[in-house]
Amino acid sequence: MSRPHQHVSALGSAIALGAAALLLAGCAAPQSLAGGGDSGDALTIAETTPPTSLDPQGSSMFSDRFVWQLSYECLLTTSDDGTVEPALATGYEKSEDGLSYTFTLREGVTFSDGDSLDADDVVFTFDRLTTSPERIDLELFPTLVGAEKVDDATVRFDLSSPDAGFVNNMANPLVWGCAILSDGSDDSLATAMVGTGPWTQSAYEPGTSLTLQRNDDYWGEPTASAQLSILYMPSMATQVSNLKAGKVDLIFPDQTSAGSLEKEGFAVERTPTDSTIFLQINDTKAPFDDPAVRQALALAFDRDQLAEQAYGGAARASGYLPPGLEWAPDVAELPNFTQDAAKAKELLAGAGYPEGVSAKLMYIGSYDYGTNDLLASMQDQLAQAGFAIELEPLEGATWGDRLTSIDYDLSWNAQSYYSNPYQYIAPAPGRQGPVPASLQQLLDAALAADSQEAYQDALVAVEMHEAEIVYPTLTLLATDAFVAHPDGVSGVSVPSSQSRAFLAGVSKSTD
Repeated sequence: MSRPHQHVSALGSAIALGAAALLLAGCAAPQSLAGGGDSGDALTIAETTPPTSLDPQGSSMFSDRFVWQLSYECLLTTSDDGTVEPALATGYEKSEDGLSYTFTLREGVTFSDGDSLDADDVVFTFDRLTTSPERIDLELFPTLVGAEKVDDATVRFDLSSPDAGFVNNMANPLVWGCAILSDGSDDSLATAMVGTGPWTQSAYEPGTSLTLQRNDDYWGEPTASAQLSILYMPSMATQVSNLKAGKVDLIFPDQTSAGSLEKEGFAVERTPTDSTIFLQINDTKAPFDDPAVRQALALAFDRDQLAEQAYGGAARASGYLPPGLEWAPDVAELPNFTQDAAKAKELLAGAGYPEGVSAKLMYIGSYDYGTNDLLASMQDQLAQAGFAIELEPLEGATWGDRLTSIDYDLSWNAQSYYSNPYQYIAPAPGRQGPVPASLQQLLDAALAADSQEAYQDALVAVEMHEAEIVYPTLTLLATDAFVAHPDGVSGVSVPSSQSRAFLAGVSKSTD
């Protein structure tokens, strides 16, 4: 495999979160695109899952965001190396009390329907977000009171309390929750995107294909290819066949297919992602209401072995904060994150379970990317530590209902990339017991941090405490992603967020 891309968190950038203004005017556009629009070729790619909606406020599904990133942009963005950069705003100023952020909009930006970007569009966007079907605003901007127009080029956001991660959520490279819409947009956005991005939609057949053209009026650098066609193919075997036949230029294969394609001479790149796999633990009932039992559970796992057995090494050991964050502690530094089966059995005996603990581990049976191998490996490691685990495959809807009603012992789960690392460590109300007071104090301190360094330090303190009390979850691994293409395709560089915005810089040889 080619060398993995390196990733640095947005919090590793040089942005000051204090009262001083962030002056980004005059900076380069957020993404340097190879090719600069010189190639007129059409690029065709395959994706596994078609979008449920083209409306960037219409869904919380991770796979839907792969489309939105092509046509929509936020006020800020996060670059491949984790730096928060300007996008539709050239800068912002944070008030001394941390309760307001004032953004200056970039001049000369137009939507794909020809309308010019102004403050009314931004205010409309965030007003509409409060009516999103899944209330995305409550997850990403829980303290946001509202957006207010200062003048045509200036917007102020007011918060009810300080939120040190507000800027990170405004810079999501997946444009989730922060995509700026044109004032007056309606439900037609479900099938027709109207954004400010480098691509404009030209054709769409739901569930089958989406075609985009280069946006000749784009404010930034033009796309390297004149056209981008996306074909939706649920079968990976079909994607591989089409790649071999030259009908598609690029696919995102699973681990097995990636290995086969590399042997056949295709270029295959592997990207460590910040998507993590974890166990959710029901601490509202025995036996996991006992901290000693949860500690024993944590001590059962050898994460490196899990990564090798389940993913052939295409994963990495992870703490609550994924390893892509350069400032996050190494897994070995976290309490209870180093395997010790003997100590686990001692803890169980001391907690009144000398013969061990029996429990069920539920999971979505149809999710097959390494899941079965992973669960088998987990089951074996847990057995060595005194846990007799019965695996319980469920339909997705049943699994979700059981999770939200806290009707489970243990549950396998996965989460995708977050631009705000706070979301990796935040408890999920209604999925486990109440937040311990000691942890809540640390969470509150993180949100109130007044500088980048203080925010990072506070998040690390939260992670260390969660590892100590094994609450609210137990993170195991961060997974890798793959992309495959012929040698004639260039400009391929998938970031750890897995954002498809990189496609703007991809072209193929005409030789």
